[in-house]
Amino acid sequence: MQYFSIETIKSSIESLQDVKANWLIPAFVFAANGVGTEEFVDISRRLGTDQFLDRYFNGNLIGIPPFESGNNLLRPRLKGINWNRGRFANDYVIRQDTRMWGNLFSSRGYREMRLSGYLEGEKTTFRLTDEFQGALEAQIPGTFEFEDFLVWLFAFSGFPRDVNSWRELFSHLLRKHLHLDNFQTQYRGRFTLGEGRNWPETTNDRPSNEQFFAELAPRLLESFEDQQAQMAEAANLQTEYDGPLAPDDAVLARIRSAINMRTSYTFLLAGPPGTGKTKYAHEIADYLAEGDQERVLFLQFHPTFGYDDFVEGFRPSVREEGSTSSDGAIYALEQRHFLQFADRARGDPSRKYVLVIDELNRGDVARIFGELLTYLELEYREKEFTLAISGETISVPQNIILLATANPFDRAVTDLDDALLRRFLVISLNPDKTFLQAYLKSRNVEKRVRKRTLGLFDILNEALPQGFGHTNFLRVTTIEDLAEVWNGRVQLGLQRALFHDPNKLQAIQNEVDQLLKLDETAEVEHDEESDQ
Repeated sequence: MQYFSIETIKSSIESLQDVKANWLIPAFVFAANGVGTEEFVDISRRLGTDQFLDRYFNGNLIGIPPFESGNNLLRPRLKGINWNRGRFANDYVIRQDTRMWGNLFSSRGYREMRLSGYLEGEKTTFRLTDEFQGALEAQIPGTFEFEDFLVWLFAFSGFPRDVNSWRELFSHLLRKHLHLDNFQTQYRGRFTLGEGRNWPETTNDRPSNEQFFAELAPRLLESFEDQQAQMAEAANLQTEYDGPLAPDDAVLARIRSAINMRTSYTFLLAGPPGTGKTKYAHEIADYLAEGDQERVLFLQFHPTFGYDDFVEGFRPSVREEGSTSSDGAIYALEQRHFLQFADRARGDPSRKYVLVIDELNRGDVARIFGELLTYLELEYREKEFTLAISGETISVPQNIILLATANPFDRAVTDLDDALLRRFLVISLNPDKTFLQAYLKSRNVEKRVRKRTLGLFDILNEALPQGFGHTNFLRVTTIEDLAEVWNGRVQLGLQRALFHDPNKLQAIQNEVDQLLKLDETAEVEHDEESDQ
């Protein structure tokens, strides 16, 4: 094998730094996979996307271990990549904790090509339109030389010793790497060799990874310890968020007050998805039970959950040894979840026991609770009543706290049995923009990303009658993450909600497309607006 010198690599990277990443990389992927104007091509069945790009854009090429996420993207300076400022300013290569295609170009590059009418298709199947070629040549400047891109593609892995010209290296890329005779016509205006460029001196000895680091990424090399510290800090921040509730948390304080004043021992956290109901329920239960998981029972209701699951019922039983009965299955009447939990609470009257019921409204609540319904009320606690099946006499202990969650828009809370609602203190949890804004800022999410995230939050909470919860956005750190929330969590539900109003649906789609659209200048100068 032979290799380009580090000086040649640096010179080529400098020549690439004004070329738009969001055109060069997607176009290269399409070209490598043989996507043209004639037919749709499923690139997942050819060279692919991220797996293909990892050959040329992965930190392991110079010995960089992956992030904890497994990501290890390594890119040269390109327009749209922040390389001239920040912690790694003026390094020649930039490392990122993301996937090049799955996280970047799936929501930016080809997505904008498709919206602009240069590309047809979705997911992994594409075809170019007749407008693609002109757009490619307009977006990638005429000063671009494919030779510089070739230098990057072979910078760390090298190429055979019998390659001694640009033409031979170009042919090696096409035939050995891409299995093509040539790129299709639509790409040749830019993905072609120039005339008269001299072949640089090469070496048979590969520069060491330490040399590549020292020359191409000195600030990255110096910052590894800082980077690990930042990752640990981010992990601690997440841990703090997921940790125990403070005693003065508003929801917890309301529940504690009701318990202390003996106004209610049963509570319903109601709100649309993504408002943290289940998480709150777990944390409140943990607080009330003083961290003792033996004093917490977590159940989730669903349409097939019944009285015989919750209170008592007949269950299949093992036939006693020596039995001569020829009957089939034997069924025994057994206490179920609530009665078993009540027995434990009754034997420990000085401490609270917390029953958490998630998705309360997904079950037939009146049927599940049966005669228990009345005896949830404080004035009926400890009063004996008779169970419907066994005829046994029991009571509900004073020290059982019932904490339930419900999505009022999946099956409206107002449609639940009024007799049930009277026995719950209902606490509404709504989408919380203030919390989301503060949380994203505490995680040092860039202001431009926070602004767009809050913009999408507003759009969805105006469009959806039930609202769209803030917890759906807690993992957003980039525009790509935000696009994933839209593509993976929102679109289908929005289409169902606005099925009878296609004009409104299209207007929202257009508004979100603009919100997620990449602004190349802002990408490079992302801190043009100072944080307040």
